Amino acid sequence: MLASGLASQAHALCRTAATTPADFGSISSILAATTVQSTSTPNAGLHCTGSLLSLLTPTDHFYATVSSTTSGLVGPTGDVLTYNIYATNSTAAAYLINRGSRYDFARNNIIDLLGLLADATSKTIPIYFGTITGNNVAAGVYSETLSILWEWNYCAGYNNQGTCIGRDDSSGTVTLTVSMTVNNDCTVSAPNISFGDAPAVVAFSTVNQSISISCTRGSPYTVGLDAGQNANAGRRRMVSGSNFLSYDIFKSAGTTVWGSVGSARRSSSDAEVNPGNGFGSGRSQVFNYNAKVYTDQPAPAAGSYLDNVILDIGF
Repeated sequence: MLASGLASQAHALCRTAATTPADFGSISSILAATTVQSTSTPNAGLHCTGSLLSLLTPTDHFYATVSSTTSGLVGPTGDVLTYNIYATNSTAAAYLINRGSRYDFARNNIIDLLGLLADATSKTIPIYFGTITGNNVAAGVYSETLSILWEWNYCAGYNNQGTCIGRDDSSGTVTLTVSMTVNNDCTVSAPNISFGDAPAVVAFSTVNQSISISCTRGSPYTVGLDAGQNANAGRRRMVSGSNFLSYDIFKSAGTTVWGSVGSARRSSSDAEVNPGNGFGSGRSQVFNYNAKVYTDQPAPAAGSYLDNVILDIGF
């Protein structure tokens, strides 16, 4: 009777269960390329429904083997966004889970820190994810389905003499979906326009400059320049007090005003350097322009004239 009572303490405490998907959320393509993004799942498929009655010994194991048919999150154009998998929210090498290799959650005090030892509360095991910088990918929804083989073998209970009276030894495979939405984004380098000083409107020199833009790989876009803060009669104007100085910004080296609506905008395929769709991080497209002070206007009063023009990018 005593032996039967003690044996009843050794019962299966763990099982595999449906996972909770992990989602990096909605991230700009620039951040996806330059900054590590993090996410996690609170439930990677191993569910322990009662107390693990002992401290884990070197012969106890909680193995996870992660595998997939792809090497990362796959997007609509076939681009792959790579990331690392970790057993905790630390990115130290000891917690890195390599695909195709067993990782033992019984080591490095992971199971202990999760509170599965000597805790009768139902628990699941989380897994953490961090992207790898340098992911130069197109916009869209990225996802990957991971297969996780869980294998566990530990002493589920001891008698009063400290002898193991039963081991929980089993395994199971679950699937886990990881996803991220990559949004179009750009970086822009647009220097100020300075006409310098001149005694008359006809004496101002033409300014020839360029705007450099780096946008999401594979995305076509247009670039617009608005009319500024003081436009009148179809011309941009700088202001000094109550006085105005008319000027404009023209596409390339021509005489067509670069505007913000319809055909007045510039297409990414119209860039002087690297025309076409966006190339993503690290490769800019260059748009040349020239700016002139209109010479058919009366000379305004002396002063410092200023205007602000908004550049916008549309996808």
